[in-house]
Amino acid sequence: MKGKDSNLSEAHLASALDKIVFPLDGGLEESLAWAAELGDLVGCLKIGLELFVAAGPGAVAAVKKKAPKAKIFLDLKLHDIPATMAKAAAAAASLGVDLLTVHAQAGPEALAAAAAAAKPAQTLAVTVLTSLRPEAFPELAPPFQEPGRWALALAERALVAGCQGLVASPQEVKAIRLKLGPGPLLAVPGVRPAWAKVQSDDQKRVGSPAQAVRDGADLIVVGRPIREAPDRRAAALAVARETAA
Repeated sequence: MKGKDSNLSEAHLASALDKIVFPLDGGLEESLAWAAELGDLVGCLKIGLELFVAAGPGAVAAVKKKAPKAKIFLDLKLHDIPATMAKAAAAAASLGVDLLTVHAQAGPEALAAAAAAAKPAQTLAVTVLTSLRPEAFPELAPPFQEPGRWALALAERALVAGCQGLVASPQEVKAIRLKLGPGPLLAVPGVRPAWAKVQSDDQKRVGSPAQAVRDGADLIVVGRPIREAPDRRAAALAVARETAA
């Protein structure tokens, strides 16, 4: 049992907490403090470029030691030629991570190579970044001007290539789930609870945790609203309550 709430059953609250991915976007010392604080509460801890570049592969082992119950989501968004992506994915898998991101735009050969090399870690293909709006590509023809169409096309190709899951914004997750069914693991960043002070910053295509889960998200990435709260554990529980309501 990861938490208690008078209005929710233990099972519902635990399930909602397991869907939360908390990003360790900081230096190693503060990231390890956050891991120790939240690792027994949320389902996943995400190690992204900021921490990985600052602290190196050793950050993974350090986080796992601080939070042995949490899954490790290594968010490197690999995007390169097939041979390079395969070697990088194999190296990432050797660290003992559970989830690894690649860019869907890398193409089918590179995605297939990475997905095979990363096993047993699950490979999640990032479709269209939440920071991009349609007006970011005025000079390009559709589907590049329409993130929804673009994300769905990339998602389909990634699954055919062998990726086990996808990363998509709250605004695309419903269409992807409806089109591709229950199989792929869907992780959704850009999630903002109703009580968050800032609803949109560098992430433009955002949504609420409850709506993301209703639309088919298996995992929701919630960073700033939890990280910047005076009581981070209480904030994580508040996200879970909103999700499960």
